[in-house]
Amino acid sequence: MPTAHSYEAKTSLGNRPRFLRPAILLIFFMAHIAVAGPLLAGEDSKSNEPVSESELIQLLLSQISELNARVATLEAEKVPAPPPSAPPAAAGPAANSPTPQPAPVPMPAPAPPLPTAPTPKPTADPDPQDNGHMVMDIPGGPNLSIRGFLDFNLDVGTVANPLVYPVTAPPSAIHNGFQFGEFDIFLNSRLSTDLSFLSEIVFGSDATNTWSIDVERAQLTYKPSPYFQVSGGRMHTAIGYYNTAFHHGTWFETPTGRPFMYYFEDSGGVLPVHIVGVEAAGLIPATGKLNAHWIVEVGNGESALYLTNPADNPVENFLAETNHKAYNIAGYIRPSWVRGLQIGANIYSDERVPGGIPHVKTYIPGAYLIFINSTWEFLNEIVLLRDNSVGSTTSHDTPLGYTQLSRKFGKFRPYFRWQEVNIPAGDPLYGSIGRYEGPSPGLRMDFTGFAALKVQYNRVYTRQPLPMNGLDAQVSFTF
Repeated sequence: MPTAHSYEAKTSLGNRPRFLRPAILLIFFMAHIAVAGPLLAGEDSKSNEPVSESELIQLLLSQISELNARVATLEAEKVPAPPPSAPPAAAGPAANSPTPQPAPVPMPAPAPPLPTAPTPKPTADPDPQDNGHMVMDIPGGPNLSIRGFLDFNLDVGTVANPLVYPVTAPPSAIHNGFQFGEFDIFLNSRLSTDLSFLSEIVFGSDATNTWSIDVERAQLTYKPSPYFQVSGGRMHTAIGYYNTAFHHGTWFETPTGRPFMYYFEDSGGVLPVHIVGVEAAGLIPATGKLNAHWIVEVGNGESALYLTNPADNPVENFLAETNHKAYNIAGYIRPSWVRGLQIGANIYSDERVPGGIPHVKTYIPGAYLIFINSTWEFLNEIVLLRDNSVGSTTSHDTPLGYTQLSRKFGKFRPYFRWQEVNIPAGDPLYGSIGRYEGPSPGLRMDFTGFAALKVQYNRVYTRQPLPMNGLDAQVSFTF
């Protein structure tokens, strides 16, 4: 006959195998010590009567059932229901298992994610809802390199100004004063291994103290090999050496400014130093150590109407006055056996139609010899400006030239330049300018690697009885 003890154990343990009973009883015993011990101790303080094993088990099961019910009630009130995909949480222990199940612990809410930069939208396919504005950023596009140049001057005397002499003929009196020079922004970008772009944008003032912005150069160049490259846009004409070696940043130049012959067109210059058109150039094959190069240019040439109408621009940027185009053919050599030596020549041809004057054909042959190394600088150029009125047998020849010599002593570079422009009075285009020539000694001091102080004295002879003098102090730098 089964005893009452064995019956109650069977009722509590169900039909579980007999070898699990000791483990279950051990778990009950540990739970009794951890959970129900204090309660039972309170009961024992009221009664000294011993408690049977069956009563102990029944009491433990009752306490566990109460605890599970309370935990389930708290979870239902505070813990949100799990998502449908998650298995449902047990409300309590299984009916046929007396082993207490641990109550699920609510997990703390996850911390909000740190703010991150928004991912840029690809500009190849702009968002049509982006307020109708095209996004200008181009992921993976070409990089734009920007370099700046600026100079400040203190001018004393009539012919001190390094940029705008002569503006009138004879040159008008210029008072002593400070001068804000050219604020030159140089832009350069490589679009591919063969394609590149460069531009110079100059912010500057003039003799009227009016600020203006000029795109002095903007050219796209395709260079598939050293033997051939082609450029298009607004460029410096390949007349001589100085015009293509030194552009609008005076920091590159040893003196305070350009030679008289290479003054810019809108500053009183007589040569077409800018051209809007196309240029092809390259190394001549099989020239070996001679390193011979060729250049061919075709463009709009120089306007003639601005000579009678100052409101016109001398460079034909947008509209050409005639169907005739200007041509320039040039070449030079750089012998490898004399480093720093360059010898070149060119011939330029154009036809212009000044207001009220017959067509004028212009020819500009020129030649130069240059030697530059880390210590010495020796520049020599000569150009002949020949103007012929159509239907006339008379040619008007203007010699233009300069020679420049300098030597470097540490941070100091003394230099000397002789320059000349001598236009005959009968020239149909520039006869009113006349003659201006003379010496320009000076000293350049590079007080940092990217800034220089220059002091230059100019003595200019004209067709007037007395020569003119000027002193220019300049600080030029790159940034």
